[in-house]
Amino acid sequence: MKFNELAPLVKPCFNHRIAKSKAKTVKKMFELITSYGPNDEKPYDLAEVTLRNYFNNGKINDLASKVWNRLDRTGFEQAIEEASDDARTTLATSIKNGRYTTKRVDRGTVAHVCTDLFIEIIGEAAGQIAPKNKKSFPRTDRESKIDIRTGQHQSIEYIKDKNVIRVDGVDHPISPELVDGGSSMTSELPYRSALYEIYTVKLGKKINNQNMKQEAPKNIVSHFDRQQRDFNDAAWYEHSLRDTVADFDNQFSLLKQDAYDGIEETYYNDEYGTNGMKRLREVQDKIITITLDLSNLKNIDNILSNNIKKGLCHLMVNDKLIKSWVDINED
Repeated sequence: MKFNELAPLVKPCFNHRIAKSKAKTVKKMFELITSYGPNDEKPYDLAEVTLRNYFNNGKINDLASKVWNRLDRTGFEQAIEEASDDARTTLATSIKNGRYTTKRVDRGTVAHVCTDLFIEIIGEAAGQIAPKNKKSFPRTDRESKIDIRTGQHQSIEYIKDKNVIRVDGVDHPISPELVDGGSSMTSELPYRSALYEIYTVKLGKKINNQNMKQEAPKNIVSHFDRQQRDFNDAAWYEHSLRDTVADFDNQFSLLKQDAYDGIEETYYNDEYGTNGMKRLREVQDKIITITLDLSNLKNIDNILSNNIKKGLCHLMVNDKLIKSWVDINED
């Protein structure tokens, strides 16, 4: 998508005083997508004829290069969000019909998607993002995923409040957090059986999915709930990034192997005997201190939390890297 394709679509989202002028529309778009102080020189303070030419021919390379390092999506996205329902519906329909994106776009998401498109346009014009011809060559699933190899992007970070991976200023939505509803399928997962074994040995009576709430004391039930949340966080990390990141399965395998190598010595500590509660606690305390840098997943900032790291321990049980927290010699 080029700037002279986006500007006419965005224009009706502004008030009449701005929308009636091509030059004012262009200036407003760049004013909203950048962050400058009151005493800073604004590169978009240009003659009307220059701004009008940008609207008509889309050749914004020089301006794009000047504003690239001052991009701030907040103002532009908010302005689109505050446009009328009709304006946002029309904008969403135009973007969808023009095949300018592979993302879901409707009245509710158009502000976010449109801001992504504007940042991509500026990035391409500034020579910071490789050009894409989305209309003629729709992206394949592989091409639409994020390349997280070192050096491919200036920045890759997880934005928790928006639940997106932001790559060089462009947002990629990912799946929402998992909620464990206690289905029969999840109740039989190996990590749960390994936890029930811990509680059975500790309490001296059989604990399982059917009697946990009735037979186990509150501190054990609370421990189980915490472990379940950690597992869900790690499972969310796996499932959401698999749909978003290129070469994910290989990189995730490297991450888990890196994690296992880091905790293996702690796991096999004979001093814990059959005290599975202590072994699990020590392993989880260890894993949150490990820098997991073998996988390219390390290049995504702000996503691999301590809870996810703890949850990786339970994924290792499901993967049979760890067989039991109680009997470390179990076959």
